[in-house]
Amino acid sequence: MKKIDFHIHTIATVSDQDFTFDQSVLVDYISELSLDAIAITNHNQFDKQQYETICGNLSIPVFPGIEIDIEKGHLLVITSYEDVADFAVRCERVSALVSTATDYLSASQFKEIFSSVDKYILIPHYEKSPALLLDKVPFLTQFITCGEVNSIKKFESCKKAEDKLIPVFFSDIRIKRGLTSFPARYTYVDVDTISISSIKQAFADKSKVALSLDDRHQLTDILSNGLKISTGLTVLLGARSSGKTYTLDEISKNVDNPKYIRQFSLLTRDAELDEKKFEETLRNRCASISEEYLMPFKNVVEDVRTIYLDRDEAALEDYVRVLLKLASDADKEDIFSKTSLFSEPLFDSSDLSSLERLISAVNVLIENKEFASIIYQFVNRQSLISLAVALMKKYAEEKELLLKKAYLNDILEAIKAELRVRTAAIPIPDIDFYNLLMNKRKVNRFIQIANAVKREKVIYSKELHSFNVVATARPFTGAKGLKDLSGKVLTFSDAFAEYDEPYRYLCILRNKDELPVSDYYKYFVSIKYEVFNKYGFRASGGERSEYNLLEQLADATQYDILLLDEPESSFDNLFLKSDVNKLIKDISQIVPVVVATHNNTIGASVKPDYILYTRKVVSETGEVTYQIFSGFPTSAVLTELGGEVINKHDVLLDCLEAGEPAYIERRTTYEMPAD
Repeated sequence: MKKIDFHIHTIATVSDQDFTFDQSVLVDYISELSLDAIAITNHNQFDKQQYETICGNLSIPVFPGIEIDIEKGHLLVITSYEDVADFAVRCERVSALVSTATDYLSASQFKEIFSSVDKYILIPHYEKSPALLLDKVPFLTQFITCGEVNSIKKFESCKKAEDKLIPVFFSDIRIKRGLTSFPARYTYVDVDTISISSIKQAFADKSKVALSLDDRHQLTDILSNGLKISTGLTVLLGARSSGKTYTLDEISKNVDNPKYIRQFSLLTRDAELDEKKFEETLRNRCASISEEYLMPFKNVVEDVRTIYLDRDEAALEDYVRVLLKLASDADKEDIFSKTSLFSEPLFDSSDLSSLERLISAVNVLIENKEFASIIYQFVNRQSLISLAVALMKKYAEEKELLLKKAYLNDILEAIKAELRVRTAAIPIPDIDFYNLLMNKRKVNRFIQIANAVKREKVIYSKELHSFNVVATARPFTGAKGLKDLSGKVLTFSDAFAEYDEPYRYLCILRNKDELPVSDYYKYFVSIKYEVFNKYGFRASGGERSEYNLLEQLADATQYDILLLDEPESSFDNLFLKSDVNKLIKDISQIVPVVVATHNNTIGASVKPDYILYTRKVVSETGEVTYQIFSGFPTSAVLTELGGEVINKHDVLLDCLEAGEPAYIERRTTYEMPAD
């Protein structure tokens, strides 16, 4: 097995932050990680002179390569040393075409530049951003067998899946001056000799790539000092202040997307503050539930908030007043006021939104591929296309009519304005009786809906192990609830006085300029989130912390690793054994998990795949260092990174049972017969 890293940057391009390459750092990097081969892959550039200088200073194979922006994705192209002169010429063409951070090659340009594509190793960004979509470069698919991923989790997932490319895991490192900490990201390939042809063959066989020399036990390097963890569940043991948290911190720094639940992070000593924080956390977690429940009502509020019934009443009264005035002054009309256009009403305008939604819905049916077989059981594609064409034709006709009406209304307005200047008669106001009637009907319907929304009801219920989270919609009971919801220094007593009259209540909310208009709907109903234990009672302070932990663990599979620091410091053993252990084991089937502990409920009962043990060493000068020992649960000894070994049995008893005498004493107590 050979350890390789085929994604290394030595030049700062427009796609990178500025850095200065340092040859000595590259030497240190290769030495510390004991790499057997590397490739230089700068963004859209290949510097032949620099490459040859690098080769002259290293004793391992260095392959020439380039990372190309193609069709908005990234592709590593790697070739042999013998091909370097020709490769450099082709890369110059790439550099000329990709000169800014937004440039990229088209598939045809790449095909023209790298015509003999079969001689290269091609590695696209696969489970890594920016991913190269292979359907954008179909002519390359026969030459691509592997894809670069950006985490241990994705490597293991791709390796297990039959329909995924063979995964490779590289550093993507910038070798820059002053760099002293190196990522442990590389791939082992099962080859005897290192060459382009042998590595290409390995990259075509999933059994030939691994994250560890001993892949049978699913170990992977996690730190550059050689520390390994299981791709499943690793338990990190050690006395207090022995370096467990320090080790977790170092692992967290070296993983792109960690889920790190720190010791005591879910606890608080202030009960009142804890409850408020808990309720706020629940609201944030369940925000989408509130939005989904209130979305139809939000649309109603958005429609009604622009309706001003008092203005409608005033407009109607003004209309009637003018009519009466004209009737009494009929004998005073002049030639201008008697003109037909003087009192001609404007053309009404139609709302085409319903027709637009209908056209959009038909287009969705036509374009849908996932459920096409079901759709076409009931209506054929040609009928849908004909319907879409007919609807769009109707839309064009209606739109044309609207434009004509708008044009004529502009002319009418101009003529009426001229006539009004030349007469003393009062013009009849333009008024849309239909719109006034619809506004009244909308408000009445809004009142019915708002009152229905305020009725108390459970809108959501979800079980999480022994807990049940319930969301209840209920009316506000006072102005304080409204103020708390706003989070602003506002007075709501005037609004709450009209809370039982929804439209008048909305009118008062409209007068509060500090309130976003898009949030009015939230002030009609209170959404209360509560967590109940398995007995149906509201969760206590300790139970709230337990629920928080379970919620934190529930989304851990969305991360690349889960790090859990001494959960026994916050929770009792029964909860850990009955709820947490199984969940941790389930998570470890998907992402690597590292749990630091000195408790036997976690350390032993969870049955880890791998064991780490930390020990603090203080030198005569007072310098503190941490030793890390490791081994399998079935091993007799644990081995330190420097080679020292210790007895695993002693470690387990010391860390998990406070030593053998204490263990024997407790066992004797447990076995003592009752009187």
